[in-house]
Amino acid sequence: MRRVVVLAVATALVAVPGVAQAGKGAVPDTAQAAQDAVPDTAQAAQDAVPDIAQAERGPAWRVCGERGAECASVQVPLDWARPGGARITLAVTRVKAADPARRIGVLFVNPGGPGGPAVPLVRDYAAEVFPADLRDRFDIVGVDPRGVGESRPAITCPKPPVDPKVTQFPRTPREYRRLVDHNREVAESCRQATGPLIDHVDTISAARDFDAVRVALGADEVSWLGLSYGTLLGATYAKLFPNRVRAAVFDGAVDHTIGSRRMAVDEARSTEDVFTRFAGWCAAEPSCAMHDRDVRAEYRALLDRADRHPIPAEGVPDGVTAEQIGYGVYSLLYITGNWPHLARGLSAATAATPDAAMFATPSTDAAYRVIACHDFPSDVRDFADLASRQREARRIAPLTRGHVEAWDIQAGCAGWPIRPANPWGPIRVRDAANILVVGGEHDPATPHEWAVGLTRQIEGARLLTWTGVGHTAYFNDPETLRREVSHLVTAG
Repeated sequence: MRRVVVLAVATALVAVPGVAQAGKGAVPDTAQAAQDAVPDTAQAAQDAVPDIAQAERGPAWRVCGERGAECASVQVPLDWARPGGARITLAVTRVKAADPARRIGVLFVNPGGPGGPAVPLVRDYAAEVFPADLRDRFDIVGVDPRGVGESRPAITCPKPPVDPKVTQFPRTPREYRRLVDHNREVAESCRQATGPLIDHVDTISAARDFDAVRVALGADEVSWLGLSYGTLLGATYAKLFPNRVRAAVFDGAVDHTIGSRRMAVDEARSTEDVFTRFAGWCAAEPSCAMHDRDVRAEYRALLDRADRHPIPAEGVPDGVTAEQIGYGVYSLLYITGNWPHLARGLSAATAATPDAAMFATPSTDAAYRVIACHDFPSDVRDFADLASRQREARRIAPLTRGHVEAWDIQAGCAGWPIRPANPWGPIRVRDAANILVVGGEHDPATPHEWAVGLTRQIEGARLLTWTGVGHTAYFNDPETLRREVSHLVTAG
């Protein structure tokens, strides 16, 4: 569910099939410190919700970036249950329809996460990421969800959610207690640095924010393109505001009914499948950096060595742990265009003089952790329970060993003291038209059965299955991408 679009642009945009190639490099880091306090209550009292004045005059757009985009901000309530109270600010960007005479309307885009910013994607990479038919016919609108990216205040956690010295796969009750204590300390640091917003960054609140943006834009209805976690956000919007949805594509679907244990099991199984396919690709592809080597055996041996002692990595004095390698490999399996990059990283990590620097980046940021614990709370009870889940993961995925983000969620949210605002449960959508759910048969992050589950919760939705490999068809399968674009353009 992580930010599949940002990942694609940052690491392999030029290799992604079906996307215009521009080689732009990494997406800028738009996360900034949360110095911008929530507006004071006196100001908040002047801003009724919905903000009628803003809706009438529209956002104050300004030119931003270097690609012709416009940026603005929209204020929304900190707590939607108290709409007259304190306010927060959402960062919004748009690229207006290139063919105004044939303009359909607004297309909301969410690239996944949770915690994935949409502003840099739309502002800086619209031409690379969105096919011409979407750019011609829609005002493409990116909103950084509350607490994310350039929205203010930002979710801030001075204590990093992931510490390589604190295992998420504890072998003893003592290690388990250390994990839970760490999670609680992280949450407390997040609360102190973020303030009252910390209790209100769930997906239901974010979906209500999007409708406030719709009002500010003066749109009677909107279309949706939700990828990965964006499917949960978009489906929640459709549940709350069904008559405002013109059409939607939800690609890489999340099923909010399954609970944290099954979530980890499903991802472990699908990731094992996709890694096996990666190894097969490497055996067949002469350009693969590990061609003519036993990728499965070497990866297994690498994780075994890293379990005993971190693997050396340039610029990383403490080396890289097995968990860091496992989570890094999982993320690089998302997009088949990234597989050559993954192979080079594994080749370096397994060399006679190993360098595992590719896998040294943190697996989880602040916004991801806080929002995930609101929407996907962990139901781990104790050490024995988590140990049982570890055995299950190793049985299902003996090679990749359960190093998937759903494990990071269930382990990283264990003992989390902030009450979840959007716990597990169905999203029953009624009276929303033209919703297409897309699921892949070999998706490491959002297995196909989740698309089946989400489709069943949306009255009248249609399921489109694609048979290829990777996380979302949008970035892995040109033919399915064309069908998604056609649905958005022609629906209604």
